[in-house]
Amino acid sequence: MLKKHPLAVFVAVALSPLNSTAATNPTEPVDEVYVVEGHQARFKANSNETAMRMDVSQLETAGQVAVMDQTLIQEQNATTLGDVLVNDASIGVGGTDRNREIFMLRGFELDTGTGYLRNGQQQWSYYRHPVELMERVEVLKGPAGLLYGKSAPGGLVNMVTKRPTAAFQASISQKVGTNDYQHTVADASGSLNQSGTLRGRMVLSKQSEGSSRRYLDGSEPELDRQIAGLMLDYDITPDTQLSLHYDRVIDDSNSDNGANIINGKPQLGSQFIWEAPWSFMDIDVENYGVDIVSQLTPDWKVKSGYNRQDYKRHYHEGFGQRETYDANTQSFKYFAMDRHDNWVLDTAYLDVTGAFQFGNIDHQVLIGANALRNDYVGQRVMKKNQTAVIGGAYPEPDIHYGTATPRDPEPTDSIGFYAQDLMTLNPQWQLLAGLRYDREDNETDTYYNVLPKAAVMYHPSPEKTLYVTYSESFEPKNPVDSDTDINDGMALKPVKGKLYEFGYKQSLLNDQALFSAALFQIEQENKVVKEAITGQGSLTSRTTQLGKQTHKGVEVSLAGQVTDSWSVHSSATYLDARIEDPFNPANDGKQPADTPEWGASIWSRYDVDNQTYVNVGARYVGDRYGDMKNTYHKPGYTTVNAGVGHTIKAGEQTDLKLSVNVENLFNESYLAGGVQNKTTLGEERKVVLGASLHF
Repeated sequence: MLKKHPLAVFVAVALSPLNSTAATNPTEPVDEVYVVEGHQARFKANSNETAMRMDVSQLETAGQVAVMDQTLIQEQNATTLGDVLVNDASIGVGGTDRNREIFMLRGFELDTGTGYLRNGQQQWSYYRHPVELMERVEVLKGPAGLLYGKSAPGGLVNMVTKRPTAAFQASISQKVGTNDYQHTVADASGSLNQSGTLRGRMVLSKQSEGSSRRYLDGSEPELDRQIAGLMLDYDITPDTQLSLHYDRVIDDSNSDNGANIINGKPQLGSQFIWEAPWSFMDIDVENYGVDIVSQLTPDWKVKSGYNRQDYKRHYHEGFGQRETYDANTQSFKYFAMDRHDNWVLDTAYLDVTGAFQFGNIDHQVLIGANALRNDYVGQRVMKKNQTAVIGGAYPEPDIHYGTATPRDPEPTDSIGFYAQDLMTLNPQWQLLAGLRYDREDNETDTYYNVLPKAAVMYHPSPEKTLYVTYSESFEPKNPVDSDTDINDGMALKPVKGKLYEFGYKQSLLNDQALFSAALFQIEQENKVVKEAITGQGSLTSRTTQLGKQTHKGVEVSLAGQVTDSWSVHSSATYLDARIEDPFNPANDGKQPADTPEWGASIWSRYDVDNQTYVNVGARYVGDRYGDMKNTYHKPGYTTVNAGVGHTIKAGEQTDLKLSVNVENLFNESYLAGGVQNKTTLGEERKVVLGASLHF
């Protein structure tokens, strides 16, 4: 287990003479974590790594990629992935029950196992990701099957972690706020030898927080979260670098699965928690792995890596069944569960990139493969039909998962091979073509898929790009498994997604800002639908794949420095999303859950002088539904955040930074994500005070 207060030891190590030795001739430049003052455009990302699995400029990317950098993360006091992703209007927020954040991208839910990447490799996402370890977050919009395999057609979220730096830098920050919020982070980086060929970075974090909501007995849920991360880079030769990483997250908290909404209001009030006060969830996640990069020639590079994620979860919960509430007896039913889960996710990749000229055409190629293995084992025991009384007892049954028979292991193996070629015909025209072959094996079946991608880019001038792109996604489905279904045992085709997109990008204000816009249509086919049947004895349903979803939308964004003093990160979206279900009129033609038609987001910074800045931000989420049948309506809302920061020179190489952030400035009450009986309520006004030392 991590120690409760490791920061004193950490700071002593971080400030040691060895770490403070700066390399005089580092063999490879690396990204700095903190914003470089001067001409660098704040909030503007010149390139991304996600769209093409290599560092490519935004103007040479035939698609939409939103980038939230370290400056944005720090200014907004972001502690969860959700805090970061609200900066892009194309992201919809679902429920947050059992410590899992659920997101929709262009109206499609991001899958827990395939919708999230860390440094380009899949991450199991049944927990709050450690934003403290992130340098930036990239949101790739649209199908990404070519380079990443199975995934939903809305896109992917790639979390890019911090890297060691050659020059010494360190910081320690402390934040306190509403609901007993406390958050301490220490971060140190630098060379570990005189030559600068070995570099290291360590990040430690401890967070605790209460809540404004209350259990039946008047107690409040609490969060205790600890994070440790270690990253090492070693230059084996001037052209070959080895990187090692390890991090661990321990997240202990109580359960709060949301409110039950009746006639637009939380039943029993906005503070009431239906779960038992003795409920808890303990999560322990470890990531460790290795990457190696070798520059074979000035034009050719090989990159490979491996990561293992070991996720353990134990939750002991009394789940209140909202629909059983009896106002006369002030009681409701609940079921108790004790459950243990262990997912182990192994990922690996090999990429070869190169550049050459054939005839009069310049080629930038990528040839590679990636593999994924997902193992799961678990045990659980449940006790149903228990009774809780408001103002009285919420008994805790004597149950433990160890008494249950473990589930058989459920391994899934995937491997894919891909090739991609970015062709530059002349300064105005570029073509992109790619193809992937993919195979997945589970306990019962094997699936094969071939996915293409194609794009055309036209640059009327060096700072402008128009593009059209086509890409696909796929999601394998297990055979029908129901002895009451007439098609029981029938193999199902993968659910396929197809994207058609036209976009425009322009670098503005002397390359200080980037404007981007897109018009897109995503079609998802082979969706599984179930039809009720009669006259077939014990067979009561027919499962087929005639379902479809079509999402049409428009997106615009502007990020960068509008003036020397004013910077913005903004986006807006319109989305017309519809479900086609020929056998279920209740679903046919409806809007997917938690998918608003309209959304917008802006975060701005105004520098009063070199020491003081002011932030103002707002997010608008339009009307949406909390269910597929569109019977549970959620009104739109707007929240406003604000902040101010000031830097004091505390020494020749030491800065003291002070900040105040106010989230939900006007204390707007709203319904966030989730279904009707598990709706996440919008956070009330929150004030956070921060102080940090930077060396």
